[in-house]
Amino acid sequence: MVETSPDSFAMNDQDKFRGEVIVLDGGMGHELKSRGISDGSFVAGVLANENLLQASTVEAIHYDYLAAGCDVITTNSFVAVPRRMRECGLATDEPSAFHRAAVLIRSAVDRARAATQIIAHDGKMPQKQIAGCIPPLTECYFGDQVPTIEDMIPEYVMIVSTLIDCKVDIFLCETLSTCREAIAILRALSQSNSRNIPIWVSYTIKDDISNELRSGDSLMDACSQIIKLASSLKLPLEAIGVNCSSPSAISKALLCISPLVSGSGLKLCAYGNCFQTTTSEWMASLNGDNDKQKESKRVTSAEEYDHNGYLLPEAYARYAREWAALGAQIIGGCCGSRPQHMKQVASILRS
Repeated sequence: MVETSPDSFAMNDQDKFRGEVIVLDGGMGHELKSRGISDGSFVAGVLANENLLQASTVEAIHYDYLAAGCDVITTNSFVAVPRRMRECGLATDEPSAFHRAAVLIRSAVDRARAATQIIAHDGKMPQKQIAGCIPPLTECYFGDQVPTIEDMIPEYVMIVSTLIDCKVDIFLCETLSTCREAIAILRALSQSNSRNIPIWVSYTIKDDISNELRSGDSLMDACSQIIKLASSLKLPLEAIGVNCSSPSAISKALLCISPLVSGSGLKLCAYGNCFQTTTSEWMASLNGDNDKQKESKRVTSAEEYDHNGYLLPEAYARYAREWAALGAQIIGGCCGSRPQHMKQVASILRS
């Protein structure tokens, strides 16, 4: 496979995508932590939606992404799922878990909508949209923890139904480490009244540039299955892609899956992590294999990161330019990205 780097495309390649890219927002959890609102955990982040002292900060972060040039913001509801409610002690049984998750999803949509209303009131920007997050039901990255398709469908039906009631503009099915999660989501969507809401499906892949999902599933096969299933169920699948992975791995993945969407009308989406230590390295360290991932070739250089190990905004924007040249039409940021990153992305894609 061809090696790529952020500077591997000449500036005239930008002409291929100028004005055509939808800019998605960046991360929420680490931004909340940086503003002193949470300890960085997903649960603390989602609870901030309904905390009277913290909700305004969630809205402010959404607003900052919109002001940075993002077209779409994502609901801060990544772990607002029933089984996580029970695991975290926020519910004691299945009915209360379903209810608690639904309440948190509604609060998350309220926070996002408040930010879009402020932007709309300013009257200086085009209409902004809200993507309703449809996340993994278990700890993300660990495919062996993912339940069966049939077990997942009831929870996804609740999540989808709540997002429909809240009138989100897009379904963002993100950070999926297995194909069966995507299948369960599409089957849940087929049982709902969501026929006119666009669906974006995004997988998380290994950072060793193997074009495998973190579960070991083939990325190509996972994308192909979802494209076929959405078609058979007559669902409005609008985009498919990769997120929550290293930027260099995402570049490789786009090279792999772009032929699948060529001429299909589907969009490619891409939004990566901004940590110098990759998720694959972190997962390897959990197994005591600290050297396995570090032995793999790093495409990025140390100069692209700040002293805390975060990818610099201008470096991330160069990756965004590369992804656009590779055909991505939806580009955002994932873990570790901030409004500063997305401002650089919006600027470089629209200059």
